[in-house]
Amino acid sequence: MYNLKQFNGTFKGIIGECLFKFTKKDVIIPKFFNKNKYSLIFGRYFNEAQIRFLIDNWYSIDAIEILFERGRNKIILYEVKTNNYERIEKGFRTKITQSTVDIYNKAKKLGFDVKTAYVLLLDNWNYGVEINEFKAEDFCVDRPKVYDKH
Repeated sequence: MYNLKQFNGTFKGIIGECLFKFTKKDVIIPKFFNKNKYSLIFGRYFNEAQIRFLIDNWYSIDAIEILFERGRNKIILYEVKTNNYERIEKGFRTKITQSTVDIYNKAKKLGFDVKTAYVLLLDNWNYGVEINEFKAEDFCVDRPKVYDKH
């Protein structure tokens, strides 16, 4: 028998991103959506610098949501973190790479709203989602990943 809560890293993260998608109908997960198709369908909602940023950082962004509020568009980028609930209760900070922090800080400067979505794995197949403003100080900066831009 395997226990999802004991897995580390990428696979648990992908599962968390998919669980997050189930809670937000307008979210797309870039790693599962072609960036050229996305820019054709949704490009009109972004300025030129924003669409270039998205294309350049497509696989580093965990989730994108466009909300249509009061005649204007609100574009939210999400960093999705999957955690065991017990780790959060004990006060452990979630790891993040400096490259990811830099990407989301640049996104803010380009006018994107950036949030962190914490997917909390509970018992008996339950999970919760908590969404906060993205703040680098909420994380523990980890060593670069193999695929990070140096």
